[in-house]
Amino acid sequence: MSSLSKFLNSKLLTYFIAAVTLAGGLFHLYTGGIGTFSSMVQTGTHWLIVFAVVFLMYPKKRDRNLLDWILTLAAAAVGIYILLTWESRVNKVSAILSPVEMIFGIVLILLVLEGSRRCTGNFLMITAIVFLIYAKVGPYLPGIFRHKGYSWYRIISTLVYSETGIFGNALNISATFVVLFVLFGSVLNACNGGKLFIDIAYSATGGLRGGPAKTAILSSLMMGCISGSPVANVVTTGTFTIPLMKKAGYTPEEACAVEAVASTGGQIMPPVMGAAAFLVAEYVGINYGELCIAAFVPALFYYIALYFIIDGVSLKKGLLGLPRDQLPPMRQSLKSGAHLFIPIAALIISLIYGFSSMKSVFYSTIALVIIAEFRKSTRIDLKGIVHAIQDGMVSAIPVAVSCAAAGIIVGIVNLTGLGVKFSSSLIALSHGNILMALFLTMIASIILGCGLPTTAVYIILASLAAPALIQMGVAPLAAHLFVFYFGCISTITPPVALTSYAASGIGDANPTKTGFKAFMYGIVAYIVPYMFVLSPALLLQESFLPSIYGIFTALVGIYELSTGVSGYMRTHLIAPLRVLLIIGGAMLIKYGVVTDIIGVSIFIIVFTIQTLKLRKESDNAAKGGTYGCA
Repeated sequence: MSSLSKFLNSKLLTYFIAAVTLAGGLFHLYTGGIGTFSSMVQTGTHWLIVFAVVFLMYPKKRDRNLLDWILTLAAAAVGIYILLTWESRVNKVSAILSPVEMIFGIVLILLVLEGSRRCTGNFLMITAIVFLIYAKVGPYLPGIFRHKGYSWYRIISTLVYSETGIFGNALNISATFVVLFVLFGSVLNACNGGKLFIDIAYSATGGLRGGPAKTAILSSLMMGCISGSPVANVVTTGTFTIPLMKKAGYTPEEACAVEAVASTGGQIMPPVMGAAAFLVAEYVGINYGELCIAAFVPALFYYIALYFIIDGVSLKKGLLGLPRDQLPPMRQSLKSGAHLFIPIAALIISLIYGFSSMKSVFYSTIALVIIAEFRKSTRIDLKGIVHAIQDGMVSAIPVAVSCAAAGIIVGIVNLTGLGVKFSSSLIALSHGNILMALFLTMIASIILGCGLPTTAVYIILASLAAPALIQMGVAPLAAHLFVFYFGCISTITPPVALTSYAASGIGDANPTKTGFKAFMYGIVAYIVPYMFVLSPALLLQESFLPSIYGIFTALVGIYELSTGVSGYMRTHLIAPLRVLLIIGGAMLIKYGVVTDIIGVSIFIIVFTIQTLKLRKESDNAAKGGTYGCA
């Protein structure tokens, strides 16, 4: 290693990253508690903090080289320039950019593209570049893609020097809400909150049939409540649950697939959903607490569907639970860490009652640090707090970079009017049929999700597809949640199932086989968004009785679909009954008296047949079989 390389990778690098991430965390905590600055200052400072370290934390090669530091210095210069000149730019009479403004604008766009390539891979960068080219070549394109074309001055002015491009809604949400919730999760994890969730889940479900898999489901659900990142969820819980599942009798691919599907659900589980959830609230125009209430039942259905399928798989494989003496005592787990639920409960309650999201999470974080002091096992010192803040900022960096890159795409969509044209085309292509429009939107979400982060998928389709669904009569909240939901579960959809690949790395499993197995385990979850679009009562948007009725029929439908897929209800299902159950579950997707009667009747008939079959098998057996607890 040369002297220059040694210098560039010396302790100076460690100290610089530590200082910037700590300063960034403190900045966001300050604005969360005291109040944000103007939108451009808040977002511009956030961009500066993130891009001051992104090229050093995601170097082009293993050892940082001079280029990484040059890009870092360029990012610092651009960020400072934007912060110093934004106000004069707003008050500027002429819309023409000066040569200096053009240079800084070009550099900023290039930095965002390179940062997204390093953080999230090539697909987001390529997508943004395609949209940049689209803004130029519009006059030469056919059909709905044609537009008059725009000069580079107009493009750069829109993307860099306005609040509809890179520094637009997406990055502003990252700079305000997202980073604070990530910091809360990081502090909770530093207080051993992750270990508490895993111990409770293991104690509660480890003794059930196929117990370790159900532990993975419950622990990932609990971690997802405060993480919102499927990959982080996999890494946190999967290192514990995947080896347990393999030991219990699951194949490596099965174990990794269960963890991947369970961890992916964390993005849709309140109160701390994926970063895109904050954008949903912003687009729909509701507070985040209202969104949490609406998203709760669909998120719960996601995990219930997975539980039913895993229960059936466990029965088919004959997997029993673990002995009670091998499980951590629930009482001991609660005694050592139950007090950590107080700040989580405070956060949920304050969000539900409509308090400011930023204030709620800020004071919940402060309360968490104070309450953690009551037990030695959760106590965190000043050094631990500093590390938690730094870790939180590091976790927020890929989200912020994705939001900045997505800002390029959204800026071009708004500039060219593509959103309106795309919506009209979607309506025309579906011939006004809502189910067809939903299906096409789902396919678009899954295709984009093959290479884009969830946030980017949501931002693009919220601009392109959601308006069309709303125009066709879908409630705005349901339309945006539909897009958000499929943007989340695209991470378990082959061929590029990112969460499945992360899990397979932990479990030493075949990534491709894990991806397809995860798709099968999560297949019923693909039906849930159609349910809440066609039955808004599932979003708790109607009165009490219709909501209860809708939840009941949907649960029956999910159970029918899950058992039909797994092939087990009470005992093995023959093929015709599996098909009948899938038909019955499909009948319950949409509210309707006739379809509900048919769906529930099919469930009663098949359940009765399977119960009689189980009794006959038991009578014929020399000794009664043990099927464990459900």
